[in-house]
Amino acid sequence: MTSPARRRRAPWIIAASCLVVVGIIAAVLLIPRPTASADQPRTEVKVETTEVSRGDLVQRVRTKGTLGFGEATELGTGLDGVITALAGVGTVVDRGGELYRVDNQPVVLMIGDLPMWRAFSTGMPAGPDVLQLEQNLAALGFFAREPDSKFDGNTKAAIQKWQKALGLEQSGSIELGRITFSPAAVRIAAHTAKIGGAASSGALTASGTQKRVSGFIAPNLREVAAVGAIVSVTLPDGTTLDGTVQELGAPVENDDGAGGKAMRLPIVVSLNDPAAADAFADVSVSLSLSLVKSSDALRVPVLALLAQPGGGFAVERIAGGKSTIVPVKLGAFADGLVEVLEGAIAEGDAVVVGQ
Repeated sequence: MTSPARRRRAPWIIAASCLVVVGIIAAVLLIPRPTASADQPRTEVKVETTEVSRGDLVQRVRTKGTLGFGEATELGTGLDGVITALAGVGTVVDRGGELYRVDNQPVVLMIGDLPMWRAFSTGMPAGPDVLQLEQNLAALGFFAREPDSKFDGNTKAAIQKWQKALGLEQSGSIELGRITFSPAAVRIAAHTAKIGGAASSGALTASGTQKRVSGFIAPNLREVAAVGAIVSVTLPDGTTLDGTVQELGAPVENDDGAGGKAMRLPIVVSLNDPAAADAFADVSVSLSLSLVKSSDALRVPVLALLAQPGGGFAVERIAGGKSTIVPVKLGAFADGLVEVLEGAIAEGDAVVVGQ
């Protein structure tokens, strides 16, 4: 016979519990249950129980991602001429390094957030791009003074030293397109032009230099995937690596996995040991994230909850072969468990989770 208490389970509670009962059933008991009529004998009903536990309440999230060097961006030049050399695919180019050559003269990478949007020459207005150039020249050993935003004789002299080192005409000015600025060193991802072709705005594409994992999560999981959160990354061969959430972006429209579209948060995970993933590139990996919702919490499975008339929840406690309905006040939910904040139950008590 079905217990009245069992019939009071809220449907959303059952849905939220998923498969949590697996592995937590502690006992199968026969307990007396009342019948519909007081004249009828009490019947025994087989119920499944588990013990009330104490520990951390941890929300766990699993999703897919792609292991690679990140999105590649196009690097080109405003110079006219013929492309005579290209840095090899897979090559890492850092500050002062050569990306490619136009008319056999190098186009050089420098580090900075501002793109090169004008030529550098004597008499030009001061600006943050001049400061950025002088900072690079100083880092390369050509500028000995404190960098500032003014193009003066010191700037010109430093440029001439740099040009001499590269085999360029020592004009003391830099034409638009001779330098490409990037926020960091780059890895050459692909060539978009051929040697012998005309120089254009798209000579090659480049990405970051460290492997990382890119993926998407649902917006309601933002708390679990906060920047700095620890991530477990499982490679195609089953190897598990530790990682950290490096970036969590604003919502964007992405595939929902069912042929439609949904809003998702882009997530970037850096690997603690990128070298351990050297054998893999542009492959699908699994991500596992977790968040402690409550520490040292008194916990019961969501399946143990009974919806009460008039609102609220209770659990069915079994002690000495007898059943007692115990009202409880709930806290956080996570991973199929719920925190009990108030109620006459204690760690080790047996509560019913099914029959």
